[in-house]
Amino acid sequence: MTSLVPNSEFITIGSVDGGVPDVVAKYNPKELQVDKNVPWKVNPQANKSPEKGIQLEFSGAEGRSMSLELLFDGYEENKSVATSVKSLNDLASPRKAGSTDENLRRPHLCLVTWGKTVDKFTCVIESLSTKYTMFSAKGVPLRAVCTVKLKEANVLSMAKDDGAGGGGAPSGGSAGGGTK
Repeated sequence: MTSLVPNSEFITIGSVDGGVPDVVAKYNPKELQVDKNVPWKVNPQANKSPEKGIQLEFSGAEGRSMSLELLFDGYEENKSVATSVKSLNDLASPRKAGSTDENLRRPHLCLVTWGKTVDKFTCVIESLSTKYTMFSAKGVPLRAVCTVKLKEANVLSMAKDDGAGGGGAPSGGSAGGGTK
């Protein structure tokens, strides 16, 4: 379980599943974007009774998504930022590829907190992009910018392999299940 402390002054991303150190941003992002799609579709019977006007149907709730850019800077302390970047990569990677436990073959369920701005955002990392912008004379990365896209989730499962290499129906499994 993550050791995240809600209401901390710095944005923090940690694993609900455990096994990866929390990533604490030394510098908070200058922007944080939260999107929420509300899925509507046209009623297929809409054209049969034009006097009713445009008809829409709500097709199900979707979670929010969050986008942020994190700056990791170890220049003044001459300290590598590789550990923070590795932790983010670990959070976005399968916990234990090849495991027979499906909960270990998926990436981490994460929790993001940032004071009162982000109380608790339970999510998965949807994408991660890292740009190293400064190195020491020995090639040690001293500064990096990570663009992180997160998707809200409470329960995770693995898609079943249908034998053709594609996904299939998801199996039931909760985010907290599995062996640690």
